Amino acid sequence: MKGIELTIVIMYILACIAIGLWVQRKATSSKDDYWVAGRNIGVFANTWALMAALASGGSILGVTALGYRMGIPYVFSMYAGAVVGFPLAAILVARQLRNLGRYTITDFLSFRYDSIWVKVLVPIIIVLAMGTYIVAQMKAAGLAATFLLGIPYQQAVTITGLVFIIYVSLGGMWAVTATDIMQGILVFGMLILVALVAMFSFGGPMALLTKATTAQPKLGTLAAMPLSSYIGAFVVWAGAIPIIPHIVMRIYTAKNAKSAQYALNYAMILYSIMILIGVFGVSAAGHLVAPNLKDPDTLFLVLTNQYLPPLFAGLALAAVMAAVMSTTDALLLSTASAVAHDIYYKLINPKASDKTIVKVGMVSTWVLGLSATYFAFNPPKLLTMLYTAAVGLLVSGLLVPTILGIWWKRASTAGAVAGIALGALSYLYLLWFTKMPSLTQILVSLPLSLVATVVVSYLTPPPDEELLIQLEKLHSA
Repeated sequence: MKGIELTIVIMYILACIAIGLWVQRKATSSKDDYWVAGRNIGVFANTWALMAALASGGSILGVTALGYRMGIPYVFSMYAGAVVGFPLAAILVARQLRNLGRYTITDFLSFRYDSIWVKVLVPIIIVLAMGTYIVAQMKAAGLAATFLLGIPYQQAVTITGLVFIIYVSLGGMWAVTATDIMQGILVFGMLILVALVAMFSFGGPMALLTKATTAQPKLGTLAAMPLSSYIGAFVVWAGAIPIIPHIVMRIYTAKNAKSAQYALNYAMILYSIMILIGVFGVSAAGHLVAPNLKDPDTLFLVLTNQYLPPLFAGLALAAVMAAVMSTTDALLLSTASAVAHDIYYKLINPKASDKTIVKVGMVSTWVLGLSATYFAFNPPKLLTMLYTAAVGLLVSGLLVPTILGIWWKRASTAGAVAGIALGALSYLYLLWFTKMPSLTQILVSLPLSLVATVVVSYLTPPPDEELLIQLEKLHSA
């Protein structure tokens, strides 16, 4: 059995590396090709790539684990936010960011607010938040390989880390896009397959839900936490999609603004279907198949082992690896872009050639990837809670200045700096030094960012007319 699964996983890994080698020459020919795939990705490809970028190892393992541990209402409050976030991104930022035609969220913020503080603070926040997100994905890879293949956890994490570092560093966004399409389809299909098999092994969806809630009543009830935690979980993910770096970079890859908007909305449909069926099937069946599971993050793997024959179990393991890689590769590329493009090029060496910037991006990919691999050796439990806390930092600091920067002409540079700094610092303080209920910190830090941005903007000079004219063009193009 292990032999079949191992063979499938090895074939999958080799395919990812082969894609990186195949697109290397094209990807490294220019900054546009390396960071945003030449801005030539169509709706179909971007839909699956966007879905895959969010359907992480935390989604396929973490979301089912969260439903198992916290109950279905709580997990849906969190992922309903992500589902809402896709159309919010399509409405609020997709047209303007794509018409700007840059590479990163820092590009927009430094265009809108010409300040050294913006150019420094935003990449730092991105590296901190996305670095934590990558560590969570690495844990998912290690768990999957250890559970189904018997490979030691640290060895599994190391192998997986090296694979995505290789193909991302070689092929940039072209490799990320090509692998994400394959990975998105595999993740979507296998999570739904395992969920449906689990459902019908207990007589269908309603029969399973009835049996599961009878065995464990908390599955269908509100978790033992305040309503504010539910609201916070929703706000974090609804606010994340419009500004999270790996989604923003996918917007920049689209052929045009309309293509980006369509892809975001179609990705929302695919993602919501996958999460809905996955949670109902896997989280509910878990309380009947494995009622006393010590590490809920292994639940999907337990059911895979229980219900699928070796060939499909191997595909399910490949799906977990795909979920990890499809998010981690996009996260890694966006974080590397924060180092190479936003820090090195903009702050250290503005005269650097495209070739030099791409090389710095490749080196950054290796340094960041190896660092995340090291920190993943001893990660905390509950993947989804880990990376959601990291995403909360990003939303607290960047959401308000981004949205107001697009839609409010009076937003000033000083106001944006105040909003970024107060939002991020207040979130970190509340997270580390208070005992607020889980994910409620965002309900304080985000309003503080809004107040700071608005108040300071009114107290300082408005943007000059030339900038406002350029901003208007982003809306009308």
